Amino acid sequence: MRNPICLALCLAGASAGALADATIYGTFNAALESVSATGATAGSASDVRQTQRVTSNTSKIGFKGQEDLGNGVKALWQVEQEVSIDDGGARKGAWGTRNSFVGLEGGFGKVLLGNHDSAYKMFGYLVPLEDGSADFTGKDGLINRVSRLKNSVQYRSPELAGWLLGASYAADEARTQTSNGQRTNAQVWALAARYRQDALQAGVAFPRNGEQLSGNSLLANHQDFWKASLRYTLGSTELGVGVEHERMDMASGRDQRQTAWTAAVTQRLGAWTLGLAYVRLGSRQGADTATLKAADYQADQWALSAGYDVSKRTQLYGFYTRLNNRAAATRNFDSSAIAGVAAGSNPTAVGVGMLHRF
Repeated sequence: MRNPICLALCLAGASAGALADATIYGTFNAALESVSATGATAGSASDVRQTQRVTSNTSKIGFKGQEDLGNGVKALWQVEQEVSIDDGGARKGAWGTRNSFVGLEGGFGKVLLGNHDSAYKMFGYLVPLEDGSADFTGKDGLINRVSRLKNSVQYRSPELAGWLLGASYAADEARTQTSNGQRTNAQVWALAARYRQDALQAGVAFPRNGEQLSGNSLLANHQDFWKASLRYTLGSTELGVGVEHERMDMASGRDQRQTAWTAAVTQRLGAWTLGLAYVRLGSRQGADTATLKAADYQADQWALSAGYDVSKRTQLYGFYTRLNNRAAATRNFDSSAIAGVAAGSNPTAVGVGMLHRF
């Protein structure tokens, strides 16, 4: 029988060799907040009263590496996971829930296979304080309303004269069957182009989400988004504007359309960064009924923030944000949602926190 001490030393040596080619990285971002969501259309019984909480926001840890294959080509890999540093992991799922992939990179650009942000998220809007309650982007936010793509292939071009192009495709491996026996196809594809020159950054993008379900019935044949953004840096000031338009090709009834727009500014003052942002989600055309108007689906959000850089990797911050939902709207904070937000409720948060990148 092999000596267990020798076996342990061999395994440790093999692990050390593997980890020598890996980079460990991540972000820990925790905040102490006071939150509420009052003004529900159904009455005060549906409100979320003032609650204090410690939230992990989008805290994550990842491992990545690469191997030189020669002729200017590299093999890439990465596995990334969101972690709950506030409650011992009770809210997070299985391993690899964030950008995780294998791929190749060379003069042709970059090709990735795995679970990864779509090309639609290749560039973003100006968000003064990301990945927390003051962040207004994301699937459950007011703008940039897309998800990470499972079972996907991604392409990113090399940057040429300031231009960067991207494309992505995600297969629907489940092909869910509706109540009438139809096999659906919820595949997703996206295209994007970004231009960057000196202080200017601009981009446009388009994704198409395949068939959408409501319960076990077909809701929409497809869902399209168009977005454009513009960011400009002037000294220590950065300005950003953007727009996003959604169109739902409904399986029955009228198609639905909704547009969101945002404007934001950040100002650097030494170690301080001050931020102010506003986003508005407009009327949902085609969703109105005998009792609800298209304007009842409107929502908007203000966010005011201040961050102080203790070091290059550590920041202390404070913020105030308020999201206003009209009678039928149920929008929420995307990164740190408040549980139980009802139609017409107005999520509000004020807090202080600490962010550390490694």
